[in-house]
Amino acid sequence: MKRRTGWVCLLALTLLVAMPSVTDADEERRQELVPRFKGPEIVAKLKQGGYVIMVRHMATVHSPDNLYGVDLEDCTTQRILSDEGKQQARDLGEAFRKLDIQVGQVYVSPYCRTRETSKLAFGTEGEISDTLSVWDELEVEEKTARGSEIRQMLDTPPTKPGTNTVLVTHTGNLLWSFGLDSRPEGLAHVFKPTGLSIGRASYLGMVRPEEWRSLSGMDAAAPQP
Repeated sequence: MKRRTGWVCLLALTLLVAMPSVTDADEERRQELVPRFKGPEIVAKLKQGGYVIMVRHMATVHSPDNLYGVDLEDCTTQRILSDEGKQQARDLGEAFRKLDIQVGQVYVSPYCRTRETSKLAFGTEGEISDTLSVWDELEVEEKTARGSEIRQMLDTPPTKPGTNTVLVTHTGNLLWSFGLDSRPEGLAHVFKPTGLSIGRASYLGMVRPEEWRSLSGMDAAAPQP
């Protein structure tokens, strides 16, 4: 059974202070995440297929993972989706169906909140990838290595033409892949792979979780009070 020991507050603050300073490479990665398109344009591209969507899990309850250890097989030791987050995941899946955005492969981190996001949105818990989880206790070298691996995943085209690959992950992954945080929960970032798997996917832009309803016309279809 897998367990991960959590940090106490003092150690967490110590780790924060010990974070590496911003380098030229960090600045370059930040530039890569400058949005080039807005929601409607991104939707038009996703309908054609061939993209990779990196989604942070949907909204969670206001409690941290168990400070004394996270058991990946026991959701009671983890921060889980709130009722709002569950509805956000359902809305995401419904929006994709209404917009005819086809999803092929879905990869998730092993945490319950990412697996449930995928299950509610796409009808599958997806294929678990440890690469998509980055937590405090990992050594900096391992975090950086996973960030590099994620950049390669983003640069790998979907295997089935006309579909898009989805990665359901955490905020830490964007931090270590691109030097950026990803807020709010449920934020989706869209990339166009080069097909060379060299970690240089082109960044299109982002869609906030609440935007999917309006983009798909779900809000317009809702009964007025």
